[in-house]
Amino acid sequence: MVKKVVTALVGVCVAGALTACAGADETAENAGPDLASAPQNVVWQPVAGIESPVESTDGPRESQPVLHGYAQTPQGAVVAAINGQVAMATANDELWDEVSALLLAPGQGRDQWAQGRALLSIPEGTVQQNPAMFEGFRVADYTPENAQVVLAANYPGVGLTAYPVQLTWQDDWKIVMPTQDTAPDLEPLQSLDGFTAFSATEGQ
Repeated sequence: MVKKVVTALVGVCVAGALTACAGADETAENAGPDLASAPQNVVWQPVAGIESPVESTDGPRESQPVLHGYAQTPQGAVVAAINGQVAMATANDELWDEVSALLLAPGQGRDQWAQGRALLSIPEGTVQQNPAMFEGFRVADYTPENAQVVLAANYPGVGLTAYPVQLTWQDDWKIVMPTQDTAPDLEPLQSLDGFTAFSATEGQ
């Protein structure tokens, strides 16, 4: 282990078709949200050297002071999870407090992250050298109020790994930071089986 780091059904129900139409409606209603489809109309750009989804149908809608403003959908949660991880890793000394306020849910985990970040210095313009590359995701759990997104990323010298990101809806998707003693490990992956491919090179 490597340590820490969304067809409208238009039916005309007549005579004997009443039962069939009702059944189809119930099936559509019970299908639930689409957890497997990747975000659409995505624009990837490097953020401090890390390729990131800076635009998509599901957000972010705002780019200042940091990327934020996501749709209350599974895909919005996915993009929020990726951009939140990038922001926490790369925000310079002028922006990290905005990351804490806009992207992280209040709690002990956020407080601990802020305390640790205050001890570091990342000057403006710093670019990550040989950064990790996001490769895919799996929405492990989802309600309109809470989501868990497992991100697959390729780390230089480490390989393909999975890392779970917990999010909660508070007028936007915000990352629920684990405390230092509950932070998960990066889990090695042999492949993207069970994941939806989602990367800067997907489809190119």
